[in-house]
Amino acid sequence: MVNISLQQELPAIFQLVQQGNAEEAMRRVKPLLRKHGQNADVTHIAALVYKARGEHEEAIRFFLRSLALNGKQPQVLNNLANVYKAEERYAEAEEHYQQAISLHPEYLEAKRNLGLNYLSQENYQAAAEAFKLALAQQGNDVSSLTGLADCFRERGDFSTAEQLYRQALEISPQNLFAWYKLGQNYHLDGQIEQARDCYQRAYQIDPQQVAVVQSLGSLIHEEGSTDSAINLFVSTLNQHPDAVSLHERLNEILFESKYAAQFGNSYRQAISQLPDHLDLHLSYIAQLFRAGQIEAVNAELESALGRFNNSHQLLSLQGQMLADQFNYDEAAETLTQSLRLQFSKDAAQNLVKVFIIQNRYAESQELLNRLFDWEPDCQLNWALQSLVWRLVDDPRYAWLNDYDRLVRAYQLEVPVGFDSLEDFLRSLRDLLLSLHQTENAPLQQTLRQGTQTSARLLHRHDPELRALKKSLAKVVEMYIDEMPDDVEHPLLRRKTDNFEFSGSWSVKLRPNGFHVNHVHPAGWISSSCYISIPDTMQQQTDSVEGHIKFGESPLSLGDREVVEKVVKPEPGMVVLFPSYMWHGTYPFSGTEDEVRITSPFDVIPA
Repeated sequence: MVNISLQQELPAIFQLVQQGNAEEAMRRVKPLLRKHGQNADVTHIAALVYKARGEHEEAIRFFLRSLALNGKQPQVLNNLANVYKAEERYAEAEEHYQQAISLHPEYLEAKRNLGLNYLSQENYQAAAEAFKLALAQQGNDVSSLTGLADCFRERGDFSTAEQLYRQALEISPQNLFAWYKLGQNYHLDGQIEQARDCYQRAYQIDPQQVAVVQSLGSLIHEEGSTDSAINLFVSTLNQHPDAVSLHERLNEILFESKYAAQFGNSYRQAISQLPDHLDLHLSYIAQLFRAGQIEAVNAELESALGRFNNSHQLLSLQGQMLADQFNYDEAAETLTQSLRLQFSKDAAQNLVKVFIIQNRYAESQELLNRLFDWEPDCQLNWALQSLVWRLVDDPRYAWLNDYDRLVRAYQLEVPVGFDSLEDFLRSLRDLLLSLHQTENAPLQQTLRQGTQTSARLLHRHDPELRALKKSLAKVVEMYIDEMPDDVEHPLLRRKTDNFEFSGSWSVKLRPNGFHVNHVHPAGWISSSCYISIPDTMQQQTDSVEGHIKFGESPLSLGDREVVEKVVKPEPGMVVLFPSYMWHGTYPFSGTEDEVRITSPFDVIPA
């Protein structure tokens, strides 16, 4: 009778999970765990319920228990890997996807998921190979076709990506995600009308699909119809209050716009409906912190910690807040507690910063060693390493940060079709100014007293931006050609003739505006390209106003800080440097109508 009861109850609980009713599923699975806690199927279902509730550590614990009871369960291995992937524990995810495929060589879903795991790490070559293996097994698998297309899209090969998306749509004309991803491809390629058409086709298929709503609303906002975008987001959130990414995008738009007073409203409404949704709390607190609303941050943290007192994510956020308020001893203790519960990159990097501030360099190095094992090319890891090496007088600091060799300034060539560089920059300035439609700086960026356009600027099809991209590519080629060879160096070991612009945007700074010291964690080579400089700044000969500086960290180390190099900007100048190098700018003075226009970008190996 027990087996018959389980055979009936387990599928019913799984159906509740699929329907999104995780609370009822949890109510029904708990008595089964008490009676059948040593049953591999029961512990598997329990893991799925915890995953649906967002309790990933408990989900992992029950997946592992199920595998301990029966190690030959490919589906459990695949599901466990999915949670590891969601937690950005990519190496563990890969290991378990591979185990699932080893046990079940025809396991198509695991092959697809392995490709998605590589995609999440921006390892597009490995991802493409995984999707090709899936397609070799089943050539008309739409998910693998779109995954393979994603690899080409992310590497900037929009034409090949379009062909693959179209191939998927020939197989499945009403496939929402194929239309949506084709829209993303056009969007990134600057083909706005085609992108809108594809997003709208996907929206017509399912107007409740959050990812589609987010992309469609973002495009509408970029076109200047901010009111329509906000209305679309709000109406969808009324139906899906748990859509965290949609809350984030909506509140970013609100913060940058004339509707900044509405910032946070959607979170508060959703949390009142879903008080036990941890990810909503985490996202809201992080957004409040980025907006500088510290009193609200502390209040929300206290409330959330009372509800989720064992959350390593909340402890990580609390540690970051404590450090920002100069309470370094408590910050170190809290971040350490978070890491004991679960190692995470953010908590570890923040603890390294606190240890550096506290002169605890040996402990900083121990954590950095672990971070490099986790992500060897993370540029923030290398930036923090450079600080530790400098502060302990390690000669490798000079090897890593050879400012004279690695910070280089170039002049843009005059593009074909323009009479002079001044003519080109004037035309480019007018275009860029028209793209600056927000009123405030973005939440997650480093500028103060200015605005920023959306990323992928160099993928637009405006003649001026096409000309700029071509000129910048020549500058990057020169920089790479001048690189020495060094297989150990984090910049030089990645030297290649094949590169792509991974991010590009425009910044408009008003008088007293500046960039705080920062790095570009996902880059390889970074740049500031100067389009327009205020007259007052150009005329100054004995001031560093508006200059870009290198070497000084954002940690406010007092007499332990150092500015290693300063470059005075000029119109048409392109400054290139490693993405891990600390850099910022000095504020500049001027009249209200004087602005500084730049077009920064990041480059990564293709």
